[in-house]
Amino acid sequence: MKFKRLAAILCGAAIFTSSICFATVSDDKISLGKLSPGISADELIAICGQPTSRDGDDWIYKTFKAEIERGIVEKISTRSESITTTDGVRVGQAAEILNLTYGKADKVDRDYDDTEYTYYNDSRTKKIEFKVVNGVITKITCEIKD
Repeated sequence: MKFKRLAAILCGAAIFTSSICFATVSDDKISLGKLSPGISADELIAICGQPTSRDGDDWIYKTFKAEIERGIVEKISTRSESITTTDGVRVGQAAEILNLTYGKADKVDRDYDDTEYTYYNDSRTKKIEFKVVNGVITKITCEIKD
């Protein structure tokens, strides 16, 4: 009987610990350059100027793409090595930089030819996601989480 009680306590502690061990990234870390999801389209234009082209809600700039919905930047993504996150992470770097910079990812999705590492903010309303192919970051996306 004591063994069952001890096992139940240890199991409960493990579940509780795993539920609070998210990497959580502060809101200011979920950005590409000076851009973060949640800014207005007017702020985006003030910072970067007019996009080179538009395709529906997608505003395409030379080094990144922004998705605009109801006048708000919902998502920003880049495949360019010239844009970095607030912490200096950029496309082209080895994936090991992610653990050193952000800690263990909140979510890891492995696919046939790539892996996506996702980190959420404290309130889990925003996320930053890194697509990795052959151990190298190939895309960075910051977005408001639906």
